[in-house]
Amino acid sequence: MSKLNNALRSVPAIDKQELLFYIAEHFPETTLRIATDSGHSYGGILLTIGKVKKDDAFLVLQIIDERHQLTDRFIHLSLHKVASIEMIDPADLVNILSLGKITTGEQYEISGKLEVRRAFQSFSETIFNTCAVPVEVPAMELPEDGQQLNRVLKLTQKIQDVIIDLLKEEDARTSWKARYTKIVFINNNTLDVKGMNDSIEIHFAFNNITAPEISAEALNGMLMGIL
Repeated sequence: MSKLNNALRSVPAIDKQELLFYIAEHFPETTLRIATDSGHSYGGILLTIGKVKKDDAFLVLQIIDERHQLTDRFIHLSLHKVASIEMIDPADLVNILSLGKITTGEQYEISGKLEVRRAFQSFSETIFNTCAVPVEVPAMELPEDGQQLNRVLKLTQKIQDVIIDLLKEEDARTSWKARYTKIVFINNNTLDVKGMNDSIEIHFAFNNITAPEISAEALNGMLMGIL
């Protein structure tokens, strides 16, 4: 199964109004073919979409011709009349269908396990040398895929940067030293941080190369919550 198909399996169900509003805001150049409940079909670019009352919305489509060139023809259509929406060569299908919750925009190279293990060692040494806080080399079950390993490598650097910024605060350093000596990376669908005995567990989609990368702000807030 292709990586695109794997990503699409994670896309949540959305309705046509959510889809069209997201396309209009983030991918306005996407060519659409809209079929109506009466059997007519129109190809074009979505110019605008908006609500006219609580239970209805309208859209304006600029029509394209057989050569996919924009014309001076426009259609004003109630969303209730839309039976199906076809996206023609969308720029980022997974992003669109997930309403931005999943993105394939990040590109990953190929890395090896040895490179990741060296990054883990550097992670531990850098935090100690910068903040005087001892942290064992992160524990993690490494994937086999080279792109997934490269994602782990990038995320390790981002997590290191967040931790170093956090430990610049004396209160944070004192609390960390009193409670934790280990960090564990755990592959999971959503970001979560847990204090377990003397370990900090960071749960995240480390292996999912189609998922957005870690939010520094969210991670910082969760780390502060367990100190």
